Amino acid sequence: MEARRTALSPLWVIALVLLGAGYRVAVPVFDLPWNTAPLMAMAFGGGMLLGTRFWWVPALVLVVGDLAIGLLFPGDGIATYTLVSALIYLAAAWCGGVAGRKVPIWPAMWCGTLLCGVLFYLVANTFSWAVLPGYAKSLAGWWQSQTTGLPEFSPPAWVFLRNSLIADTLWCLLAGLAYAAFRRPQVHATAEAAR
Repeated sequence: MEARRTALSPLWVIALVLLGAGYRVAVPVFDLPWNTAPLMAMAFGGGMLLGTRFWWVPALVLVVGDLAIGLLFPGDGIATYTLVSALIYLAAAWCGGVAGRKVPIWPAMWCGTLLCGVLFYLVANTFSWAVLPGYAKSLAGWWQSQTTGLPEFSPPAWVFLRNSLIADTLWCLLAGLAYAAFRRPQVHATAEAAR
């Protein structure tokens, strides 16, 4: 009896992660709309497609991108928020790597990515609420951080969630198409056939 498995070359996944990271760095350089980079798709989806051995690669690419942005734009700088983002990238990529133990399928990647995107949004905005003096340290202030954000910033906070979920969906769609195009069936003998 023979079992069919799918072998994937990690190069196309890494290329897709690098493409997303390049876009992430290009956003402030070319004044593109903020939060339109597929961060959680690159972390979770990249980790899922690369598997348990290389799950950390997308997180590393994202952290290097954040550090580059911090160095290119000293006003934003490298701060505690960079560390919080790095921890979220690592957690999402690790979860993706664990999820990738099974056959990586597009719906699972997409749902996991969107869940990570919402969690990233909640954690990042909760962190902003905790450290920025403009937010009242109350449930109403926390809710403001999750919805409208501070009045001096535009667009409202919820637009960042919308943009990131759209970008994550597009990345997952590209990854799903690439997965379908680049997978190579391999035939392996099962343990029973070896007896």
